[in-house]
Amino acid sequence: MHLPEHLDFLRRACSQAPAIIDYAPTYVSPRSYDCALEAAGATLAVLRAVCDNAVGRGFAAIRPPGHHATPERAMGFCLLNNIAIAAREAQRSGLERVMIVDFDVHHGNGTQAAFEADPTVLYLSTHQHGIYPGTGKFDERGTGPGEGFTVNLPLPAGAGDEAFARIADEIIAPLAARFHPDLLLVSAGYDAHWVDPLANLQLTTAGYHRLSASVVALADDLCDGRIVFVLEGGYDPAALKEGILASTSAMLGTAPPVDRLGAPRPSPVDISAVLLAATALHGL
Repeated sequence: MHLPEHLDFLRRACSQAPAIIDYAPTYVSPRSYDCALEAAGATLAVLRAVCDNAVGRGFAAIRPPGHHATPERAMGFCLLNNIAIAAREAQRSGLERVMIVDFDVHHGNGTQAAFEADPTVLYLSTHQHGIYPGTGKFDERGTGPGEGFTVNLPLPAGAGDEAFARIADEIIAPLAARFHPDLLLVSAGYDAHWVDPLANLQLTTAGYHRLSASVVALADDLCDGRIVFVLEGGYDPAALKEGILASTSAMLGTAPPVDRLGAPRPSPVDISAVLLAATALHGL
């Protein structure tokens, strides 16, 4: 997944730490490289448990996150791309088609870069339009043999729970049914929660539970239940906790946790134009 030159750079940068290696800013300490390896390794351990049928579903609660890291460089707080590494390992284990659903509030440019020319990996990202890293436009659909296997949904601020429910029903489900993955991976970022300071997509704890339950149901229907959530962003500790509990309860088939944070002031934003554009562009 990552070029040897990138790994060598990370080793050297961390050996000279503290340092900032990306304008996000991405800060590294002397232990950052080891932590990144442990995060990638923990993700692989969860993946292998699922692939070996030791568990039905898995959640890799790891740091640092990964979806901004490209094959060539670290960026956006991400050193190694944990979910991309897991996707390739799954394919080496015999699972040919992998679908990645990325609901972090930021576009996973690194994951897209890793698979944009690969028709065996379907990458779908929901993200707030116009924020870091500035990628993830509608017309970024993949390249060469991978054209059509990258799906970006740049969303307006304030989209909220109902918008994501529509995305799950009208975009994610039909894409998954057409692709028929052997494994579902989820880049699970909780920075779209309404109290998170970095963006403004206005999801609630209940919204995360509903979204997570929808992708778990797809895994049950299409790939014998095989699904792994991999932690990405989340910068308010209380919202991060709520989001993780929402997803894990959905994985267990239990009711959502009590929402201790409440909901934002209702300000529904109609995303019909976004959905129409996506369905037309991807033939849904």
